[in-house]
Amino acid sequence: MTPGMGRAVAVLGLLLALLAPAREAAAKVRIAIPEFQIEGSASPALSLQLQDGFVLGLVRGGLQVLDPVDTGRRLESKPELPRCDSSTCLKTMGQLLDVKYVARVKVEVAGNSYKMVGRIFSTEGPTPAALPVATKSKSCDVCTVAEARDIMLRLADALRVYVEDTTPALPPPPPPSLMAPVLTAMAGVVLAAAGFAVAATIGSCTGTACSENRLRSTAGGVMIGAGLTIAAVGTHVTIMRAHSRTAPTVVALAWRW
Repeated sequence: MTPGMGRAVAVLGLLLALLAPAREAAAKVRIAIPEFQIEGSASPALSLQLQDGFVLGLVRGGLQVLDPVDTGRRLESKPELPRCDSSTCLKTMGQLLDVKYVARVKVEVAGNSYKMVGRIFSTEGPTPAALPVATKSKSCDVCTVAEARDIMLRLADALRVYVEDTTPALPPPPPPSLMAPVLTAMAGVVLAAAGFAVAATIGSCTGTACSENRLRSTAGGVMIGAGLTIAAVGTHVTIMRAHSRTAPTVVALAWRW
């Protein structure tokens, strides 16, 4: 592998590392709906419309939702769980479904009148509380199916604000230090100044002084060249790091590497 290819691979690795937190941040909070209960005169088509409105309200808020059908399939081996809201049941559902929250919905239908109640439960913690995180209700005295579906959507919106991602955020990395490059630049200036001082001691070439002058000239030139190079590198790194502290970019990070 050539040095150029090695640097390209290293920069690609850096880019992937920088993008990893973004991918993690994009992960959605998961919520399951084990119970969507409708009481009264409701047809299967109406039930699907109301359920669809509630799920849509959660999904458009950025949640990953397991609807009642998916939840029921995953809990077939535990038929007692969907209607159980004790702490033990909530924790078990959270583990089986890999969700942080559980939503339960009850809709009472009487002709064209609707009363909707939604509750959100947490499934996490040493002992999840059986009390809901939030309870919201909506009602409509005389509604069309489309209007009832819209109210279900608004019920989901009202509950969604209580659903939060409790994953602790990683602290931001500390800004790059300026101490090392500043000291490097100063050391380079001192070295170059010492080289000029050595060069200033060169006198006229008489007798044995010629060999000493050549030695001083060589030493002074090396010191001046090395000092100016070190000072330039230290100054460049200082400027790049100072810029990255105020406006960090992937390109700047890759270049600093």
